[in-house]
Amino acid sequence: MTAPHQRTVQPGGLRVVTQAMPGARSASVVLLVPVGSRHEDDAHAGLSHLLEHLVFKGTRAHPEAGSLSQMVEGIGGTVNASTDRELTVFSAKVPAERVRVALEAVRELALRPLLRRADLSSEKPIIVDEIRMYVDSPSDHIFTLFDEMLYAPHPLGREIAGTIGSVRRATHRRVVEHWRGSYRTMGMVLAVAGAIDHDDVVRASAEWMPDGPSDGVDGTGSSPRATSAPTPAPAGALRVSYRRLSQGNLCLGMPGVSRDDPDRWALDLLGAVLGDGMGSRLFLDLRERRSLVYDVSTFGASYADVGSFGVHAGFDPEDVELVVGAILEQLDRICSDRVTDAELQRARAYTRGRLELRMEDSGAVAGWLGSGEALLPRILAVEEVIERLDAVTVDDLVRVAQRLLDPGGARLAVLGPFRSRTRLERTLRR
Repeated sequence: MTAPHQRTVQPGGLRVVTQAMPGARSASVVLLVPVGSRHEDDAHAGLSHLLEHLVFKGTRAHPEAGSLSQMVEGIGGTVNASTDRELTVFSAKVPAERVRVALEAVRELALRPLLRRADLSSEKPIIVDEIRMYVDSPSDHIFTLFDEMLYAPHPLGREIAGTIGSVRRATHRRVVEHWRGSYRTMGMVLAVAGAIDHDDVVRASAEWMPDGPSDGVDGTGSSPRATSAPTPAPAGALRVSYRRLSQGNLCLGMPGVSRDDPDRWALDLLGAVLGDGMGSRLFLDLRERRSLVYDVSTFGASYADVGSFGVHAGFDPEDVELVVGAILEQLDRICSDRVTDAELQRARAYTRGRLELRMEDSGAVAGWLGSGEALLPRILAVEEVIERLDAVTVDDLVRVAQRLLDPGGARLAVLGPFRSRTRLERTLRR
């Protein structure tokens, strides 16, 4: 199968991957840096996220806060950044004929930030407010509680943005050292998709090199530290977080698979059968038949060495035991009863359709290329993924469900007006 993308490695080590999209009117640029929250120790939790914010305060060519964003928005484009567990990502999407502006924007942010002391002081309160916002949103915060329960004290068990204390303690010296150690073209990936030409992108990025702060911080910084795989919390682990709320939220789950595990495709389809969409088992059972929840769905995460799989639900707090019991019943059922051919076909079509529809967007294609180049042995074509999904059989689903989804291996995090653990422990063990 001929790859639809092109790849070039620049002399400075920057990997450039592009994909032309006939008929597209946009161009999307994504620059990925191989550092995230899992590379931080406790004392510097949230440093990657803090740095991702700080670069928007000023760069070599755009020293005033907002100047770079106005440049991109002034041509009808958008610019953004995000921090994950294993990557920091800078992105821009513009009308195709202005792709050079998008390339300049991500280069400035990642490779030419000023990182001034005064900007660090002014940005800290903003990130503290962001952390508080996540905590104040129960349907978001429950996932942090689940990760903490499953992975703590490993960095994968921490909030990506760190804690209020770690953000406030961050020093200018440490921020600059983090940038110098992590933001090197040798480890970066530049992915571009849309109405673009590969050779033009290669020429435009040929001389990209770090050119950042020079005010008062000596040294070169240190590279992101390698982290060992976490040891998940034991089966039956329970985290109950009390909050006076009118709705309860839970995440019930277990360890999943790493990114390169061959069972990831079967697990994706099991997730679709169980809780992806309004035709899934959990939605039909807990919402349509029993009226126990407004929202229920499966979720998953895969990293270099571990993964997780689970179910999220929002519900009336009085029904918490019924909801937990119903989810465990569905997990037991998918481990003991064969998924029907019709369910497998629906899950395949649903998963394939979401993927193919997403790939109509140049931003999604650039993200696909960049994450594949940065995190996988090689970039998978969409057609390859579809072939792997089509190769999954009912027997594969039974085997993978019994390997990973045994309800006896469940862990539970609950957020809401719950003071007692006893009944939840009993429900989880049954």
